Amino acid sequence: MGRLQEEVELIAAARRPIAITRWVGVTSPVTNGGTSTVAALLSTMLASLRADRVVAVDVDPSGAELSRRLELAIGAGAIEGVSLVRSDPTVEALRSTLAAVQSQGARDVGLTVVDCPGSMFDEIATEVANTGHCTVLVVPAIEQVASYCLQQLDQLPPAGQELLLSRGVVVITQVGDEDTSSRLRDAFRERGLDPVILPYDAHIAGAWPLHSSELDADTRRAVLDLAARVVGTATAAAG
Repeated sequence: MGRLQEEVELIAAARRPIAITRWVGVTSPVTNGGTSTVAALLSTMLASLRADRVVAVDVDPSGAELSRRLELAIGAGAIEGVSLVRSDPTVEALRSTLAAVQSQGARDVGLTVVDCPGSMFDEIATEVANTGHCTVLVVPAIEQVASYCLQQLDQLPPAGQELLLSRGVVVITQVGDEDTSSRLRDAFRERGLDPVILPYDAHIAGAWPLHSSELDADTRRAVLDLAARVVGTATAAAG
């Protein structure tokens, strides 16, 4: 299959119809793992492809990293098609925020992308993993960090392992000159997961906010792959 045909199929997969809002959590085994960047890339890609509305939830009003990546403020309107809402970093606040999004029109909002603060082991990430339809797990391709992430994942209880296998999409992010992405990809494949590798991109490294038009072609292809996998996972979980 040629590259062009692959991209056509990925676009079709990312545009798969969604009848009722699906929730997607973006988290990492480590703090400051790049979840805001991946959440911004994913939500803008989905918004550029889909006819329904894509909502991004910033669950860190003090840091507001997702908001900075999207250059959005409350009441500022949609940028690149993404609608932004913010939630206080508590489970109850997030539940109220997600309920409010769905009440605005379950058929209008296709996907809600939640940028989880902290790590995948805190209460918010656990809530989204257990109640959501897909979890995007972000792992930086830095030797010590990657090794720690794998150790943490291997310590998940059987229910957590099963949840990751059935509803998880792993993203390996290349960071600067140090690149352990190939070895890390093999390690995840040994565990039954086939990760998306997000290449290092100078625009992502230095741009606040992100501008989709300035991403490298390989980056756009990786984010398109991620978007297609997320929609496929979310709709399968909902079914």
